[in-house]
Amino acid sequence: MLAEIFRFEVRYHLKQLVFYVCLVIFFLLTFGAVTSDSVQIGGSIGNVNRNAPFVIMQFLLVMSVFSVFTTTAFVSNAALRDFDLGTDALFFSSPMRKRQYLIGRFAGSFVVSLLIYLGVVGGIMIGSFMPWLEKERIGAFTLTPYLYSWLVLIAPTVLLVSAIFFAVAALTRSTMATYASAVALLVGYAVASAIVGRSLENEKLASLFDPFALSTFGLATRYWTVFEKNSQVLPLGGVFLWNRLIWVAVSLAIFGFALWRFRFETGGRKSRVIPSVSEGPGGTGGAQPLPARSLATLGMTSWLTQFTSTAKLELKTASSASPSSSSFSSAS
Repeated sequence: MLAEIFRFEVRYHLKQLVFYVCLVIFFLLTFGAVTSDSVQIGGSIGNVNRNAPFVIMQFLLVMSVFSVFTTTAFVSNAALRDFDLGTDALFFSSPMRKRQYLIGRFAGSFVVSLLIYLGVVGGIMIGSFMPWLEKERIGAFTLTPYLYSWLVLIAPTVLLVSAIFFAVAALTRSTMATYASAVALLVGYAVASAIVGRSLENEKLASLFDPFALSTFGLATRYWTVFEKNSQVLPLGGVFLWNRLIWVAVSLAIFGFALWRFRFETGGRKSRVIPSVSEGPGGTGGAQPLPARSLATLGMTSWLTQFTSTAKLELKTASSASPSSSSFSSAS
C-alpha cells in the first residue's frame, strides 16, 4: 500500500504544470549564469571554470534556498489534497494505515521536490557546451560533482524543508498556515544570519547549524585555490559532515512528530443532515445529524450499507411525493 501511494504521488505531481514551470525557471537561471557574466548566482565565479565542481556546488546551494517556495507547493498539496477534495473519509475508512498514508504522501512529494533540481544540473551541463564560451574556461565533463552536490548538498536541505512544511500542513490542515511558516522560515534565517555574521567568534557555530549550508560551504572553501575549485568537491567531513547529519536528524524528528500527532480521521467540516434509515417514506420523526468524521470510523461495508439504504429511502420519498404534485397541478 505504501509503495502504491508513493507511486501515485509522484505520478500526480509529474502531471502538474507547476512542476515543469519550476523546472524551466531553474534551468534558465542556471543556464544564464553559466553562459553569461550578466547573470550571477552566489556572486562572480572569477577565473574558475564555468563547469567547475566549485561552481556546481555553489549554484545548487544557492538555488536550494528557493526550495522554501517550490517544496511548499508540493508537500502542502500532498498533505491537504484529500481534505480539500473531500476524499479524506474515503481514504481513512479503508484498511490503509496512518503510517502508510503519511510516509507515501511525504516521500512522493519529497522526491518530486528533489527532481526540480535536475533543472539546475541540466542548465550547467548544457550551458557549458555553448559555442560562444571560451574553450579555456570549460573543464572536462565529469558526473561526480553533479551527483555529489545533488545528494549531499541538496537532498538534506530539501528533506528538512519538506518535513517542516509537510508537518505544518498535515497538523494544521491549512494552506495559509503552511505558506506563513515558509515566510517565517526565510525571515528567521535572514535575521539569524545577519546577527551571527557580525561576530567572527560565532562563525564556526553558525556554519554548523546553517540549514542551507551556505556559511558552511563558504567557510570550508574560503582559502581554496583556483586549481582546487576546478578539480575537487567539498570533502564530506568535519563541520560540513556534522551539519548535514544534524539537519537530516532534525528532519526525521519533525516528520516523526507529525506522524505521531496526525489524526487519522476526517475533520474541519460541518455535520451533514442525513435522514434516519428507520424512517418511513412519509416520516417526520427526524433527520439525525451525522458528522462527516463518523464515516472514518465506520468500516467500508457499513458505509456502503448506509449509503444504499439512504438512496432507497430518497427514491421512495420522491415517488410518494409525485402523485400529490400531480393532483395539485390538476386542481390548479
